[in-house]
Amino acid sequence: MKRNCNSLLLVTAFTFLLSTACVKDLLDRRPTVELDENAFWQDLDDAEYALMGLYSSVRPLFDRDYYLDGHGEYVRTRGTSATNGNLRLGDAYQGANYNPTGYGGSFDKMYRYLYGGVNRANYVIENAEKMAAANPQLESDLQALIGEAKLLRGMVYFRLISLWGDVPYINKVVYGNAEVAMIERTPLAQVKDSILADFTAAFESLPDSPPAMGRAAKPAALAFRGKLNLYWASWNKNGWPELDTFVPNPSEADIAFAAAAEDFRHVIQDYGLTLFRNGEPGEIDTLGRAEILPNYYYLFTPVANGDPEIIMGFTHGGVGSNQGEELMRDIAGRSHEGSQCWVSPRFEIADRYQATITGDFVAPLIPMNPTTQGARTAPGSAINPES
Repeated sequence: MKRNCNSLLLVTAFTFLLSTACVKDLLDRRPTVELDENAFWQDLDDAEYALMGLYSSVRPLFDRDYYLDGHGEYVRTRGTSATNGNLRLGDAYQGANYNPTGYGGSFDKMYRYLYGGVNRANYVIENAEKMAAANPQLESDLQALIGEAKLLRGMVYFRLISLWGDVPYINKVVYGNAEVAMIERTPLAQVKDSILADFTAAFESLPDSPPAMGRAAKPAALAFRGKLNLYWASWNKNGWPELDTFVPNPSEADIAFAAAAEDFRHVIQDYGLTLFRNGEPGEIDTLGRAEILPNYYYLFTPVANGDPEIIMGFTHGGVGSNQGEELMRDIAGRSHEGSQCWVSPRFEIADRYQATITGDFVAPLIPMNPTTQGARTAPGSAINPES
């Protein structure tokens, strides 16, 4: 009996030690639902995954710019599909004011998500540069990847200065709001120079053609650098009355106009880019019908996916992918699936076009209430289809 008890105690003790060791081994493992710092940024695939995350976070910052046309006189933006009931993750356009009055109000979400894009870009650039320093054999591939990230960071900052002028410039990863809560705005000219440096670095490291549809190459970097120079030239030539810290400089305008023209010339001439369907207008139906549509229409359909005319385009998923775009919902009438016609042209836009018969401008259209008798047939009525 005593001998059996001792044996039992030994077996129990051994089992306890064994089970304790097993528990220790089970707990001492890498998490399966998230990666710690040392488990990522190990190879080129990791770097590309991070870059795709950056593309995904930046894409929604540029996918509904047609809302901004509501600030002018030719388009009415009566609302947005980016409301609570239709909200996609992180929709930067939600809740903003797109009317001609109260210009630019309520864009706090755009501001916040733009800086989210900045931080994602800084994360990719910072870690890819560390990886390149530690892996010289990956230097070329990683520099191209860093170029894409810098192009995207430049695009985001370009939007920031276009909307707010002087903005804080952050070129490192931020891990908490306390790090930047008291940061001051950086002068516009200084931010512009940093954006130009990003676009130039992207141009120097990117390939001549995109590695995949939806990714950037040299023409995109040149085109954005030219666009930034064109904006800078226009601001300096025409002034920026809403921005009281900006002082126009005509000589700066001349330099920037010339730089923009040179960049655009290279985009047009150096990369074999062609216009969609060689720029041919295509056929059209008889006036008032739309069974036969011109080539311009097909540029906005999947037929044009990957066409060289699209120098920089973000890709979207298909139905049910949760990565679609809502152009049809925003612009089409309610007879088309779930469309809402949030954005529609005002009749005044027709006054900007020449007559198809004479080539001259005709008398402006006359606004009439649709309920007024004869409004749909009155000569010159804005709701008369013949007009």
